[in-house]
Amino acid sequence: MRMIAICLSLATLALAGCQTDSVNLASSAAAPKPKTVIVTDFLYSPDVTVIDRGYTVRLSRKEGSDLPFHLRKERTLARVNDEIVATIVATVRGAGFDAAPGSAEGVALKDDAVIVGGRLRPGEGSDKKARGAGIGDGRSGVVADMTLERLGSLGRKQLTSFTAEPQAKAKVDAAAIAAALPADSQAAGRLSPDVEAQAHALGRGIGERIVAYARAQGWLKDAAPPAEPEKKKAGV
Repeated sequence: MRMIAICLSLATLALAGCQTDSVNLASSAAAPKPKTVIVTDFLYSPDVTVIDRGYTVRLSRKEGSDLPFHLRKERTLARVNDEIVATIVATVRGAGFDAAPGSAEGVALKDDAVIVGGRLRPGEGSDKKARGAGIGDGRSGVVADMTLERLGSLGRKQLTSFTAEPQAKAKVDAAAIAAALPADSQAAGRLSPDVEAQAHALGRGIGERIVAYARAQGWLKDAAPPAEPEKKKAGV
């Protein structure tokens, strides 16, 4: 399983450029709808703790050996990353886009793709003096600094950046998320319910911000409301 990059210095802030608290909704000269959306792996701030003891116990049993601490941490980060990415992909697909997990390195100019990248960090209101921001083990307070770039015939261009929070009452399509998961994550087994719920809430919050941006660019056309039945004229 691939290694998940962990943000260890302020240099990685360049990933998201100048962050904003809201998506820039101004249309960019009616640019055509991109062919696909690629959601890349997340960076993790060192201030974010991700713990799922139930998952690592089940994984150790499946592999027939007790995983050392550094591998438990690495495998948990990777599995949670995949669940968040899959939730974003499922949300964007549900809005009418061709979307998939991947990396920017695997995208060619002819693909005309929007590249989604992000970094998980503690939110402004998270209590660092207590348990700290994180996912699992009773922790919360994680937000995502996101950036959208477009790679197409005119080269690579940053579209927008925003900070997304978990959507507390996220409605997710479990089958659609499972379909977007890499094969190795599916084989590794499910996360514990509380950790999975946090991953889905954050992924849904990010996905809906992407959909809102796409709609503002005119890439998504909402279905027209059904026509109201004609009223019968008096005496007819």
